[in-house]
Amino acid sequence: MGNTVGSANVDFCDLPRNEEYAYMFGLWCADGYHRTSSIGLSNTDPDLIQRFSGFLRTLFPVERVKMRIYEPDSKKRRTRAYHVYVNSRPLLRTFKAWRLSPRNFVAARLIVPYMAGRFDGDGSVASDFYCDCRIVYSNAEEAEQDGAFLREVGFEKIKIYHYVQARTFCLYVSRLETKQFLSSIYVHSTRLQKSAFAPRRDLIVV
Repeated sequence: MGNTVGSANVDFCDLPRNEEYAYMFGLWCADGYHRTSSIGLSNTDPDLIQRFSGFLRTLFPVERVKMRIYEPDSKKRRTRAYHVYVNSRPLLRTFKAWRLSPRNFVAARLIVPYMAGRFDGDGSVASDFYCDCRIVYSNAEEAEQDGAFLREVGFEKIKIYHYVQARTFCLYVSRLETKQFLSSIYVHSTRLQKSAFAPRRDLIVV
């Protein structure tokens, strides 16, 4: 019998390279949670939590997938927050290995769904879906890597800014390419599909 995710022998080579995994990996890189032996997602969007929970349930028995809900707190939280996770060293090793060497997993055909996950977790765009399209990062290396990924699929006008006081790095997509970027990730993006954005099929990156 082959290895399963719960097996101590599983490593990152055992999991499939497909679009849904690429999206989940991007989402986890943006809003992921991990401790010594657990991995999960923390977010205020119940739809993102539900999608990640569904992903975990394809790998583990339902009883292993845990959910915590944090109600609004006048001092710390203004909105309800969710935390879904599973105790699994093998899956944690897998995602951490991919994050250390993303090109070991994110092949050219998986860049768009991966970036959709990144955008859903830490991205934003103005209400006109035209300007201020950006993804926030905590370190320069990941921002630069994702900038390189986007250039690989045809987005040339990428800029990265370092906001020293906020200790963040922002990857900006040019206004000239924002509609093309959003159209390309739309089919994978939970957030965009809930929004008023209407993708132009002629702009979708294949």
